[in-house]
Amino acid sequence: MNLDFLSAHDGEDLKVHPTQVSKAANILGIQLGSLEYAPLIGVDLAYFLQEDLQFQNASFKSYLVQVLAQNGINVSRVTEQVNALYNSLTIAVGDKGGGKEGFIL
Repeated sequence: MNLDFLSAHDGEDLKVHPTQVSKAANILGIQLGSLEYAPLIGVDLAYFLQEDLQFQNASFKSYLVQVLAQNGINVSRVTEQVNALYNSLTIAVGDKGGGKEGFIL
């Protein structure tokens, strides 16, 4: 079980709660096949970054959501921010109804 810290109000103790954020960040940050002990964990960024192939951003977002879902992570929202030179994806994971969400930038 992964734990994450909650913000504490003045005078309260710091609390932790179960979260999927760190697991999701680890999965999205690992190249598929790079771990010797778990070669099926991660995403295939090298495939999407090939020079001779061009993918739509929607295809890449769908792929990331699929990989997270295959690893048991609930994706509640994906927000895309377009800048001059690059696109940024913010992925919200966790239980949307229970107020226990986290963001991966």
